[in-house]
Amino acid sequence: MQSDRFLKAILAAALGVASIAIGAPETVPAKETPAFREFNERVRRYLKLPKSAPALRNTKEGEEIVQRRHALAQKIQEERSHAKPGDIFSHKVAEEFRRVIQGAFDGPKGPNVRKTIRQGEPVAGWRPIVNAEYPDKLPLTTVPPTLLLLLPMLPPEVSYRIIGHDFVLEDTEARVILDLIPGIIP
Repeated sequence: MQSDRFLKAILAAALGVASIAIGAPETVPAKETPAFREFNERVRRYLKLPKSAPALRNTKEGEEIVQRRHALAQKIQEERSHAKPGDIFSHKVAEEFRRVIQGAFDGPKGPNVRKTIRQGEPVAGWRPIVNAEYPDKLPLTTVPPTLLLLLPMLPPEVSYRIIGHDFVLEDTEARVILDLIPGIIP
């Protein structure tokens, strides 16, 4: 993952230059901690799962795209039929995420992070469940860049999501919830 470190260094340098230019405090990129290394390894293991779905041809038919995504989600759910919270966000990993996320909320940019998250908060009343599909009708709440820089960089196949007070890891193509840390977002 040398390229990840190189990319983070370039991104951190660019943000550092930008923050100096506008007089804002620098954001420190994610440190490679043992917990984050464990997390990265667990994500790599997930990506090795045998996943297949009907080939997607070039189409403007939204229904065909949705059907393929549901087929892929079903395959992932079958491969991970015993999935449970903590499979990827182990206790040690979850504690490191909690420490970093809490630090971001307590820091000088905390109010902006909170405001950004709350702007896209999904409909109340729905709770994420490991190995379930993220409902089509709910918006995809992204993680603010200020916070993303403090967390391990993800491959394009997965992404972080914030759902209410829960922190979620999602398969981006299938929109399946791979794991979550409940109640981590203040």
